[in-house]
Amino acid sequence: MKNLLIIFFTITLLSAQPWVMFNDLDDTYLYDQASGQVYIRIKKGGKNYEDTFVKMGIIDNNNSIKSPQQPTQNTTKEQKELLKKAQEAQRSIQESIFQDEK
Repeated sequence: MKNLLIIFFTITLLSAQPWVMFNDLDDTYLYDQASGQVYIRIKKGGKNYEDTFVKMGIIDNNNSIKSPQQPTQNTTKEQKELLKKAQEAQRSIQESIFQDEK
């Protein structure tokens, strides 16, 4: 009877996996099936066991202080110049296509 109870308990524990780990090419995630929360691995720059998992949506202040924010948006003048160049390239491609059809 005791062995049967131990076997049943072991099977129950093995089948009740509350955490699922998955990854994409860049990050590793933990999914808690009981609560539906997702945790993402924050790399500390050392060994894998030094990394921590943080609930999605929370910002790691240590990493944000270390890496200064760089401007990610171009100025409107640069954007207009890039748009003009793209339009000119599109026109030249369209003209070459139409000339080939004639």
